[in-house]
Amino acid sequence: MTNSLEIQQASKAYKRKNQTPVQALDKVDLKAQSGDFIAVLGPSGCGKSTLMLSAGGLLELDSGKVVVNGQDLSQLSSSQKAEFRAQNIAYVYQEFHLISYLSVIDNVRIADLALGAGSEERAKDILNQFGLGDRVHHLPSELSVGEQQRVALSRAIYSGAKIILADEPTGNLDSENAEIVLKALRDFTEQGGIVLMVTHDDRAVAYAQQKLTMAAGHWDS
Repeated sequence: MTNSLEIQQASKAYKRKNQTPVQALDKVDLKAQSGDFIAVLGPSGCGKSTLMLSAGGLLELDSGKVVVNGQDLSQLSSSQKAEFRAQNIAYVYQEFHLISYLSVIDNVRIADLALGAGSEERAKDILNQFGLGDRVHHLPSELSVGEQQRVALSRAIYSGAKIILADEPTGNLDSENAEIVLKALRDFTEQGGIVLMVTHDDRAVAYAQQKLTMAAGHWDS
């Protein structure tokens, strides 16, 4: 199956009391398909985070739409959208968002725990690929920063997502760990996934096939 992400004429403004609204997105278009690794660049406040939230259906647009694998996200209810995200989209953040009281393997399998589903062996295999085989029962506080980011990426891959939205995934990492994360994201696209990555890191930009720069809510041509 070919995966796809299409953002069509996306606009979003943030209203502020007694002040001029801030136009975070202004008729932005973006198309990505299986194998695409896209880096989004631009200064703070230019709309990158709004773009990422919109791409994952976490933010309602004022106009335009986001279509993931043929599904217009605006046509889904909140519960349907959450279910669709769980099956198709994963996030990797600079802050990791690991649950402090859960072990490494339970953080990776977090979506399965309530259902008693999934595969512990598959989770261990992924952690082994990231050099975390001896950390499966550790808590996040017992890991280095680089190890925590590798756990977060393991969780994204374990989820079976077709699209990874990565927000500054190497911002806190040294060169060795940054390379591990970036190679894993590249491998994900080579296996048919899509990566949309916001970054200021030249190391990360070098791994992307396509580089787009935002300025004041639109693409800077």
